[in-house]
Amino acid sequence: MKYLTKAVLKVKPKRIVLITLLGLCYVPTSFAATQDELEARLSMLEQKLLALTQESIDLKKQVIESNEQIAQLNKNIQQQQIVINHQQQALKNQNIAIAQTSTQPPASKPIHTSTHIQSNSVIQQQPAVVNQIVIVNDTKPSDNTDPTLQTNLLKNSFTLSEFKDYIKDEIGFAFNGYFRGGWSTSKNGKPKNYAEGALGRFGNEYGGWYDLVFKQKVYDEDGHRVDAIVMIDGNVATNKAAGLFNTQDDNIMQFSDIYLSTKGFIPAFPDANLWVGKHSLPYNEIQMLDWKTQKTPAGGGIGLEGLDIGAGKLDLALVRADVNVKPTKKVEVVENGQTETKEVTKREEVDLNELEFRYRDIPLWQDATLAINGRYSAPNKSKIQDSVSVKNAWLGSFVLRQNNFFGGFNQLTLQTATNSVASQLANINTNNPEFAANSDNDYIGTHTGGKAYRLVSEGEAYLADNVIVAHALALTTGTDVYSYDLNLAHTDFSSFKSAIRPAYIWDIYNQSGIEVGYFSQKNKVKGKSYHEEGFKTTLFHSFKVGESILTSRPDIRFYISYIESLQNDISKFDFNGKDNQISFGVQTEVWF
Repeated sequence: MKYLTKAVLKVKPKRIVLITLLGLCYVPTSFAATQDELEARLSMLEQKLLALTQESIDLKKQVIESNEQIAQLNKNIQQQQIVINHQQQALKNQNIAIAQTSTQPPASKPIHTSTHIQSNSVIQQQPAVVNQIVIVNDTKPSDNTDPTLQTNLLKNSFTLSEFKDYIKDEIGFAFNGYFRGGWSTSKNGKPKNYAEGALGRFGNEYGGWYDLVFKQKVYDEDGHRVDAIVMIDGNVATNKAAGLFNTQDDNIMQFSDIYLSTKGFIPAFPDANLWVGKHSLPYNEIQMLDWKTQKTPAGGGIGLEGLDIGAGKLDLALVRADVNVKPTKKVEVVENGQTETKEVTKREEVDLNELEFRYRDIPLWQDATLAINGRYSAPNKSKIQDSVSVKNAWLGSFVLRQNNFFGGFNQLTLQTATNSVASQLANINTNNPEFAANSDNDYIGTHTGGKAYRLVSEGEAYLADNVIVAHALALTTGTDVYSYDLNLAHTDFSSFKSAIRPAYIWDIYNQSGIEVGYFSQKNKVKGKSYHEEGFKTTLFHSFKVGESILTSRPDIRFYISYIESLQNDISKFDFNGKDNQISFGVQTEVWF
């Protein structure tokens, strides 16, 4: 036992020394490895901290710069608002000054001598205003600005007018139109309009009318543009409170245009307008008589406008305008054992296609242009419509327009027509050169190659600095036409229609004047003559926003009118049992 105890004591110290020595050798090695690893980790953390610090500094700079830019933009907006307020006040003061001096005679000839009528299109005149209002300034970004913010900072400078046009073009939607209406009465009950297409409309028009045009841009890229256009028009009664759509109360609505208009799709003519749908070439209205020298109502078609060919521009259109025909046949019917011959009417629809061309804007001399127009109406009967008689028809026109004509313009139109279109020119009232007899698309009467010719003059001129006169004159003659007024075929006729409206210009907001109208028409059928004759005198005062009578709207007209029918063999017209009428009222008319 003693030996064993001593042996144990001898062994353990050696082992302890050996373990201690090995531990002393291992501990420094293990500690050194851990320290290197910690230093590496600390170094990596330090780098990440420096990177985060730099990113924080950059972000802070961007925030500071953005705040400065927002503050500058707010400052610019406030400055521009001050400018707008000052200019609005200056404009208001200017209008007040004009109003105060409007009763004084002008020192020189007004601006109408050369600025009012410069184009073939009707324009709405507004008082001249120097438009220098800038609503958004260009803001140039600094070099340190974040590139993602630069796109939002780059803006254009616009005047107020330019900004409106920019918004319209950017959105691509436009809404415009026309309407007229007002209040009227007479000394003898309900006022009645008489031969307004021959005597003039002023003081002889008591209903309402409207046109509403909706246009939406569909596509506009790479020089190609597409617009969808819808036009609604119709009558609106002004004599009754309720305005429900119906025919008996003269509240009528129709979709007169539904079409697609394009530009850039014809390679040789990138600026030409190609359209498809319910549409036709533009109408040309004689405003004072309320009918058109060029009008082709269409159900649907295709057209090309503005082809630059030679000296002028060419317009082409092919449209549908089917008509209703009611032929009468004699058939034998057996009744009660007896055979009788009766006339039976059956409604037929005949396909009609119309091809129209207009070669316009041909320069002649200074401020003068010529247009040559033609239209061919071709019935396309089916094989089972041999008994139906629908004759083709021609319409040809020469139009000479002189702009800057004594400060205004004058337009002469010489026309010839055949068959049903010639018969339209024989009407006392509406003389639109349409193929169908009425708005129900009916083809009425017997047409045997009749012809008609007419010369129309329309325009306005300044007789003095403050005196303007507008006119519409039509001289028409024809042979072997069908008279829609008399319902008689083989009619020869001649007519003279006129309306002249001189006015004194107090200022651009006020005019006073008179409209005088006179017409006479003689129809002759199988040796018998029919005579229609009448005249009209209308005194008026208008509130306006321009001097021109024919090309400036809106206006508000206060009037008193005297109309008398001297002969009424054709129309059998009367004014509630009398041959004359005194009416008075107020009417407004506006383009927007």
